[in-house]
Amino acid sequence: MSLMHTGKDLRRLNEIGGVLWKYGFHDLVERMDLHSSPDNPRLFRFRIPKEIAALSTAERLRRALEEMGPTFVKLGQILATRVDLFPQDIIHELEKLQDRVPAVPFADLKPQIEKALGKPVDQVFSSITEAPLGSASMAQVHRARTRRGEEVVLKVQRPGIRGTIETDLRLMEYFARLLHSQVVETRRYRPVELVDEFRRSLLRELDFTQEAKNAERIADNLKSLEFVKIPRVYKEYSSTTLNVQEFVDGISAKDLKAVDRAGLNRKLLASRGCKVVWKSIFEDGFFHADPHPGNIILLPGNRICLIDFGMVGRLSAQRREQLVRIIKGTVMQDVNLAVGVLIEWAEGVEINVPLLVSDCEDLLANYYGLKISEIDIGRMLLDVIAVVQRHDLQFPSDIALMSKAVLTLEGFGRGLDPDIDLIAEAEPLLLKAFRDRYNPVKLAKKLGNTALRLVDKVYEDPGASVTMPRGGRAPQVTPRQMSGYVTRLEKAQHRNVIGTVIGGLSISSAILLVTDAGPQIWGINLLHVLGVFGLVGVWTGIWWLFMSMWQSAKDRL
Repeated sequence: MSLMHTGKDLRRLNEIGGVLWKYGFHDLVERMDLHSSPDNPRLFRFRIPKEIAALSTAERLRRALEEMGPTFVKLGQILATRVDLFPQDIIHELEKLQDRVPAVPFADLKPQIEKALGKPVDQVFSSITEAPLGSASMAQVHRARTRRGEEVVLKVQRPGIRGTIETDLRLMEYFARLLHSQVVETRRYRPVELVDEFRRSLLRELDFTQEAKNAERIADNLKSLEFVKIPRVYKEYSSTTLNVQEFVDGISAKDLKAVDRAGLNRKLLASRGCKVVWKSIFEDGFFHADPHPGNIILLPGNRICLIDFGMVGRLSAQRREQLVRIIKGTVMQDVNLAVGVLIEWAEGVEINVPLLVSDCEDLLANYYGLKISEIDIGRMLLDVIAVVQRHDLQFPSDIALMSKAVLTLEGFGRGLDPDIDLIAEAEPLLLKAFRDRYNPVKLAKKLGNTALRLVDKVYEDPGASVTMPRGGRAPQVTPRQMSGYVTRLEKAQHRNVIGTVIGGLSISSAILLVTDAGPQIWGINLLHVLGVFGLVGVWTGIWWLFMSMWQSAKDRL
């Protein structure tokens, strides 16, 4: 059914247009032609209140989203993660969006709970506190006790919320297409792609089984950190509309006075919070995307409990490797590394490369001579974001979410400990990532996989479809050229393996030469003899490697 032929949608469209007009976005309303509804052609003919006109653009945008309803509040919260797209004043205002709505009477929620459980409530729970612990646009949270005596919390989806969200998503998609076609200056924000990303995120959040899976995965990833607690999910009671999890009694990280009264160590808590997020990002590639104080409960013994896993971020191995490269480029003042990563993130968008290189050189100059532990990660992220915005680029959505999580983490950490050093907490993981990147075994494996992929190309059907690169022709590589590439890769792999063997042999030989124990003949320690032979092998291998590399360079001339 067409949007404009649906009465309910058309009324909602008029309502949203009226809110935009009220908050001073009349130019946007007119350019999208939202003011010419046949139902009410004079809907927007009124003056903007003076108290609203006096507000900043960012404040008016926040208040408009709040008045448009819970789905638009959620949209604003997602947009607040796009630190690469919007200026800081808008980001700060969008962060203030509150997802709080009047509570639904428990009597209205009870049928929803029983439908999710497939049985009467009293068969599972001995008691449920009818006054909610919290009430948001999508769900309401109540404390309860199971028949087995376990203290739990019930996160119950609000009745009818899915239909409301689907209607609003349909309108958002309509707005996004209008913005793209009618308001040229908004195209750099890619409104259609942003709404599509929001749709996927919101529909995942509507499925409470996905949130339960997120919690279990993060709990498994962080089990080596004894100071972290993730509430247990009761899968036998949970479903798409009901999430039952362990009740955790502690102190909200927002209540710093209560933290001090409890005698908790603020510096230690800040340090541990950083360890949790950095490990999740660099080691696991799966992280809590909204680590603000409201989602953190502090426990006795300076332990940390994370809650609310509706919004998580994922970083592939490739993304993590790109992060390592851009940080390495900053430390080593290698502008090519930094620019290379930004170009990869641009995903084919036309770029003024010389200007981007110049801007990145200026950026790196701010960190000249600094060690990893001396870099201010928050400032560095903001500097990179400024370069990205200057060139009308965008972060990939996963990198944008990670950046927002890190900036949120910085706010949380500094709230507990103003002197917290985020990068110092990340340094051990970064150094490990650097070492792993140049691990000979890992390099050999990667070269081997690359060689196999190239061999597969040799045998690929010439008539197979070829994906054309954006703005260019498909590269033509003959089987003979491909064979040459494979041969060079195999030689490189052999050199890598031999280099690894030489390294191990040199260490073993050195140990044998300094060992006093061992069998002797005519007063000569046989282990020393083996050590000498080992060193001869080492130097022979080194000579071979140099000759092999020299010959390869000569062949390419």
